[in-house]
Formats: sequence, C-alpha cells, structure tokens
Amino acid sequence: MLDVIREIVMDIIEALLLLVIFESLHNEKKFILQKKVRAGLFCILYVFITYLITFHTMIAYHSLILVIFDIVLLAWITKIRIFDSMVIVSLFFTIILSTEFFIQVIEMFAYNIVLNQTILKPIYFWLTIIISKVLQVFIVAMIFKFNSYFVKLKIFEKEGVVFSNLIIESGVVTLFAFCINFSILNIKNIQTYNILVFTVYFIFLIFKFKNLKEKQTLVNINAKYKVKESQIKNMEEIISIIRQEKHDFGNHINVIQGLCLLNKPNTVERINDYVLKISDTVKSNFKYLDTGNDYIDGLLSIKNSYAVKNNINFEVMIDEPFDLIKIRQDELISIISNLVDNAFEAFQSKTYTDYKEVAVSTFTEHEDFCIEVADNGDVIPENMRKKIFDRGFSTKTTKKSDHGFGLYIIKQLVEENNGKIYVESSPEITKFLVKFKIEG
Repeated sequence: MLDVIREIVMDIIEALLLLVIFESLHNEKKFILQKKVRAGLFCILYVFITYLITFHTMIAYHSLILVIFDIVLLAWITKIRIFDSMVIVSLFFTIILSTEFFIQVIEMFAYNIVLNQTILKPIYFWLTIIISKVLQVFIVAMIFKFNSYFVKLKIFEKEGVVFSNLIIESGVVTLFAFCINFSILNIKNIQTYNILVFTVYFIFLIFKFKNLKEKQTLVNINAKYKVKESQIKNMEEIISIIRQEKHDFGNHINVIQGLCLLNKPNTVERINDYVLKISDTVKSNFKYLDTGNDYIDGLLSIKNSYAVKNNINFEVMIDEPFDLIKIRQDELISIISNLVDNAFEAFQSKTYTDYKEVAVSTFTEHEDFCIEVADNGDVIPENMRKKIFDRGFSTKTTKKSDHGFGLYIIKQLVEENNGKIYVESSPEITKFLVKFKIEG
C-alpha cells in the first residue's frame, strides 16, 4: 500500500513538472490555471499509465515506453506538434533521469554500494527519491522563472532547430544510458560498470552543453549579419535616391543649356520661368531637415522625398538632440529608417486614401531619451502586437523575403544598446516608441 501511495505522489509531481516545462518552453505560463480541465485530464492519464507501466514492466523498458506515451499524451492535451512534444519530453526526462543518476552516483561513492542497492534497499531508495525530486523541482522552477531565455532560442521554429535537436539528442542518450545501466544489475564488477556508464553519460552532457553555447554564438552572428545587411540596404536606398536626384538635375541643366543655345529673344525669360518651376519642385520633393545630426538629416530628407511622391505628410519634430544618447551612427540610422519604412508600409493596405501622415519626434521622459514614430495607417490588432518583433513575422499580405525582419532588426539593435521598444495602436494612430537611457 505504501508503494502505491508513493508511486502516485511521485507521478503527480512528475506530471506537474512536465506541464510546467511545457508552459516555460511554449511561453504559456498560465496553461495549468486557465485550462484546468485539460491539465487535470493530463495528470490523471499520466498517473494511471505510469502506475501501470511501473508495476507491470521491467525497469529497463519502463522509461522507454513511458517516453513514447508522454509524447503522444502531451501533444494531444496541449494541441502542439509531435516534434514540439518530443523536445519538451526529452528535456523533462533528461532532468528526471540525470538528477536521479547524479544522486545515485553520490550514494555509490558515499556508502560504497552498487546501483541495484540504491533501488532495492529502502533507506537508499528513499534518499534518492526525496533528494532528486527536490532537485528536479528546483531546476524546473528555474526554467519557469527564466523561460525568456528558451523563448529567445526559438526552439520550436525553423531557426532554432539546432537547439531543439540538441535537447532531443540529450534525451535519447539519457534514456539509452538508463536502459543499459538498469538492464544489467547483476554482472561482476557492477559498481565499476555503473560508474563507467555514468561517467560517459555526464561527459556527453558537458560536451552537448558546450556545443549548445557554440551554436548559440553562431545564431547571434547570423542575427548581427541580418542587421548589417539591413543597414547596407538602407545605405543603398539613400545612394539610389541621390543618384536619381543627380540624374534629374542633369536633365534640367541640359534643358537650360539647350535654351541658351537657341538664343531666341525671350531666352532669359524662358530660362527664368523654367528655373522657378523646377525650384518649386525641388523644394516640395527634397526638403533638407536640420536635426542636429548630419547622418539623420540626410536619412530623413530622403524619406521626405518618398513621402512627397506618395502623398504622405511627413513631419519631423526634434525637441531633443541625438547626442544625448551613446549609440553608433549606423545603428541609429537603421533604427529610425526601419521605423519610418514600417510607418510608410502601414498605408499599403489602407482601404481609403484620405489624409496620410507620418511623424518622427524626439523628447525626454524622466531619464530616458525617446524616439517616437507615429502614423495614422491601419491599426495593428492586439493579438499581433506581441508577435510583430519576432523574426520572420509580418502583418503584410504580400510575400517577400525581406518581410518580417524590419521590426525584428530594430528590437535587436535597441536591446543591444540597453534600450526598450514599445508599440501602441488604435484606429486613429499607431505609435512605436524607443527609449534609451540618457548618458550622464
């Protein structure tokens, strides 16, 4: 009877731990509270099947069968993909089995016993159970608290497949070591054999975590490459517009030169009229803006040209100078350029062609330097506001390879410079607000 109660209590704890790991990795921290029926059903089925497998299956095959069942059960209850469930269950069993391994190794060294004694003798068995469960709860609690780290790895997306594969590999090796070790409990020199398996297993985990760090570095390098690619694209856009302006000026000069060569009596008047006309066009199309930063002046002047050609009122209000913050000029240009481009794109799907406006402003708020870009384009739905900064996510209907990276790049640059970015959207106005700490 005591064994039955002990097994049920352990299974309930493990079921809850598995659900918490799911909540952490899938960033659904209120699943248990909000989906009580589904969470309860999961715990009941987990306890029932685990109980049957524990008492009717050999220990060497116990975990293997349980892993397969847990993957299917978790995917069914939480409505996630089988692959996602494999990743979560792999991490779960890696934590469960590795902590038990760790405690058993300590017991084997401390009490000079073999592995089967840690299972068959009650004192050692209870010591393993209690300490390992406390350790498992602590580890899962840390994963839950710092789940943002796992969310950033995007282990359930294509770009994070390296990390998800590493988790699955760790789970497979953990399960293999468990099955091998517990399938041979009575051979000679069992203690040496157990220690050898444990040693190989822990060395594997160390190398895997080291490899994980290296892979993360590669992902970060790739993200920075994408940022640089965006910056180059912005510069190419500016150069292209400047070349176009230069070409237009060249055409105007050719016309004036032609009028001079005609040498007709009214040549001076005609040249004067022509110059006045192109002067008005240049003033309306290309307005030089004075922000106190030459680089931003050039960028916003180019953006103003685009706005004029697309019938967008482009307002710039620089109430505080950019030199209040410490940031590289190319990164500042990328942030503002992408924010303005995003505001322009807000009018692409607009259902009406009334007054269109984009406003860029700077101001201080407490100890923060604020850059705000606002537009009166289409509203961003609330369910999309949490996702718009994710890599590859786009609210645009057209499918272009560069869609979904502008806001992601902005967020990366802002956070790398210890800043924060916020978005507000209503039918009247959408605002993107970037905040940096003012340098003392």
